[in-house]
Amino acid sequence: MQEFESRRAFEHLDKLAYEIGPRLAGTRGDRMASDYIRKQFEGCGLKTRVREFKFVPKAVWAKTTAFLFTSAFIALLFLPPELSLFVWLAVIVIWRSLDKIMPKRRSQNIIASAGTKKSKKRVAITAHHDSALCIVSYKLYLFVRFAFLPALIIVAAIVAARVLGVLQGWIIVWSVLAIVFLPISIGMFILASSRRVSPGADDNASGVAVMLEVARAAAESPPADTELFFIASGAEEQGLVGARKLVASKALPRDTLLLNLDGVGVGPHSYVIEGNGIFRRRRTSSQLNQVLSNSIKGAGLKPSLWWAALARHDHVPFVQAKMRATTYTTDVGGKDRLGRFIARAFRLPNARARGYRYIHTLEDTPERIELANIERAGQVVLEFIKQI
Repeated sequence: MQEFESRRAFEHLDKLAYEIGPRLAGTRGDRMASDYIRKQFEGCGLKTRVREFKFVPKAVWAKTTAFLFTSAFIALLFLPPELSLFVWLAVIVIWRSLDKIMPKRRSQNIIASAGTKKSKKRVAITAHHDSALCIVSYKLYLFVRFAFLPALIIVAAIVAARVLGVLQGWIIVWSVLAIVFLPISIGMFILASSRRVSPGADDNASGVAVMLEVARAAAESPPADTELFFIASGAEEQGLVGARKLVASKALPRDTLLLNLDGVGVGPHSYVIEGNGIFRRRRTSSQLNQVLSNSIKGAGLKPSLWWAALARHDHVPFVQAKMRATTYTTDVGGKDRLGRFIARAFRLPNARARGYRYIHTLEDTPERIELANIERAGQVVLEFIKQI
């Protein structure tokens, strides 16, 4: 394999985050980024294919959800008990079906490969190419995320108790529920109403840039007896949609070892994502994590484990499909009170929250990306491929 050239990688990053700019899935910026990535893969002589898919935009889904449940909740005040329970359960069923009945947009997965299908080993390097809506308030986001589902269940239980005749003073009870439930719905609507889209330099033009340069370095002479895949996935910020479509379409053989790159442009600390979630936990491959840790050490860095309690990455759908997958990321470190609280409260020793405060903001720009970090990330990925 050829040497990794960090300046080439930074040119890709600059193109994606500065010249193309915001890349909300399903928009013109998203399509421009996909076309650029495809041309870079093809320019390296890689076998390249584009797989288009449809998805419901998360902001539209959230606004519709907020409207449905707010309308249903207000209706509960005036409806008789049995009809109240029917309406609430019916709205939950409709909500669960929104992905099937709502209008959809299009995004793309760009898949490039080197080597032959007869190879004994298969390695995939992935990175998502879309960027996210700017977060209006992180505290509001956490409140809505963790309070919404419990609130639905509590309202359903109380309405059921009313039907059974074990609940008196419905107007007073409804008023108490409204103090909690209506702020959740309003908060969801506010979060989804943001019209600003992050340029996404670190998240995740940095990961795509490193992947593109690694693809160039590996294209002419890939490791012997190894089939390499390089995948720019779409709509990650919409709920890992592109990765889920990849798994559903069986675009990768099940024995493929997958390394996802997400946010590798800032901070001196290198992390191996060992798992995701708090209540529904998804643990990454310990075998692959050891290889990644050794690769980080091979690049002269110190690896640390990170349990991403509040974030999801594109490796998760592959882990759910029983494939070996993990994610490499970097961060600035520093004080992490939220992470420490989660670690103690939920017994997740390596739980962390992001230290880099510009993620999902207008300030996630190329000027904040460290060239040395791009260089180190490239070395880590090349070392990972060699070790596999």
